[in-house]
Amino acid sequence: MKKQGFDPIYQQITRVAETSSQRIQSKLSNPYLWCFCELCWRTTEYSTNLNSPLIIKHLLRGNAKIVGLTASARAAAIKKADAVVKRYEQALAGELGRYTASRLYAKYCDAVEMRGDRSVAGFRDCVERVTLYQEWAKNGELAWSTRKPGQDDKAAKPSKLYCEAHNPKRSDEARRAYQRDRRFMAEYESLMDAIWSQGINSGSLPTWDIEAHAYVRREAYRLLQEIKSPRAAASTIEELLAKGMSQAAIARELCVSRQAVSAAIKRHKHRATT
Repeated sequence: MKKQGFDPIYQQITRVAETSSQRIQSKLSNPYLWCFCELCWRTTEYSTNLNSPLIIKHLLRGNAKIVGLTASARAAAIKKADAVVKRYEQALAGELGRYTASRLYAKYCDAVEMRGDRSVAGFRDCVERVTLYQEWAKNGELAWSTRKPGQDDKAAKPSKLYCEAHNPKRSDEARRAYQRDRRFMAEYESLMDAIWSQGINSGSLPTWDIEAHAYVRREAYRLLQEIKSPRAAASTIEELLAKGMSQAAIARELCVSRQAVSAAIKRHKHRATT
């Protein structure tokens, strides 16, 4: 008997993960935050990998191979999608009962990703992707790579918490970015709260829109970098020095190293003498 492939309905597979970490389980269960890096607006390595599934066919002696997407599978997927979309159009017209359209939408579409779009064109985009994976998966099993292209088996698995630029296991540069931005998580969250508060009051930032969440995180990160820039830091350091605070106390106040405070003071003195 031929082994049946996994039926890849997109919204049923994106946030499923086997882990005992309460932190990760809590993150993945949030429909608006699960895909974002903890320290910025970028998507996590894990969520990026979910957009690139593979179909694997098991062979004898435990071997396996990647199954390519054939023209016949594409044609079958389009034919199946056309039938589903036609049924959705009939349901919207009230020909198939009161709840049929909602059931089809819930089955094939991710409400968060759709951002409230219930049009036939938007529905078709989701259905075509789902039916394509369904037809493709008939030749094997749906799977996701646990490594990025070019990485060996010893490389760290895709992070569910951080993007490639902030995953400390990815590179020296990423580790430095992680250590730098992790110190300012409280300020980052405060800026996001302030932007959300202003946007909700003005009606410009709907909380159900995933793009609004991305905008808030990106804008808060930009503001944080401006606040923590050398020029802004130097101005703050000057004010704290005028109050009689020591370099060590200033470093603790600004959550930076004493070396950074010393360097900022030297730059200020150099500019003052030139």
